[in-house]
Amino acid sequence: MYITNVGFNQWHDADFFIDRPAGSGDHLMLLLKSDALFVFAGGERLVSEGSAVLYRKGTPQLYRAKGSRFGNDWFHFLPDNAEDERLLEALDLPFDTPVKPGSISELSMLVDMMCREHYSTDIYRADSTDLLLKLFFFKLSEKLHRSGGVGGGTNYEKMSLLRSKIYNDPALGWNIEGLSHELAMSQSSFQHTYKKLFGVTPMNDVIAARIERAKYLLSSTGHTIKQIAHMCGYSSDTHFVRQFGECTGKRPSEYRAEFFK
Repeated sequence: MYITNVGFNQWHDADFFIDRPAGSGDHLMLLLKSDALFVFAGGERLVSEGSAVLYRKGTPQLYRAKGSRFGNDWFHFLPDNAEDERLLEALDLPFDTPVKPGSISELSMLVDMMCREHYSTDIYRADSTDLLLKLFFFKLSEKLHRSGGVGGGTNYEKMSLLRSKIYNDPALGWNIEGLSHELAMSQSSFQHTYKKLFGVTPMNDVIAARIERAKYLLSSTGHTIKQIAHMCGYSSDTHFVRQFGECTGKRPSEYRAEFFK
């Protein structure tokens, strides 16, 4: 896929409007940062801030500001080939209608990156923008079709960010009280929601994150078992050895021996 034009975090006055009866000659993606009025086949309708609109090539594009300002991210693009067309179809993205993907912050960040690449002189900018476009649509599809999301996409993203923190620094003293407090949820609601979203309890996920970090350290460093236990959040190397065995079926020394023969 390739971008024909792109803009990030652009704002306009109250008199802003777009009127393209025959479309723009390409596909158009909009992320709204303000409320706006759109005209679709069923007539004019208010589309709220945080919505996304994906126009198909040839669809009339008629929209205007609602209020004192109009703000959005946007990009015009075209598929390179039939494979790109099949990808858009497989992702089941709704064209020519507003959708609410939850928080648009992650999507907006990708548009920012597209904008930087598109207007750069980097030798791989075409390849980079192609990858960013595909990542954008993967993420949009995930947000729109995510199953089991409790409380909508925004809730999932907050949980997902917290989970990434756990895996990024598993040695921290994670506990249910602190984790639930970070999301301003009751402990019972937090545990229920976390397991529904990720299929694992929060504390079992903490253990999984620590074991994954331990595997990496055992396979790629010369740190002692005791040092690795401490680096992974265990106050006792005995506890670490026991838990590692329960999760992997091997002692840490046995696991390491597979990489240093």
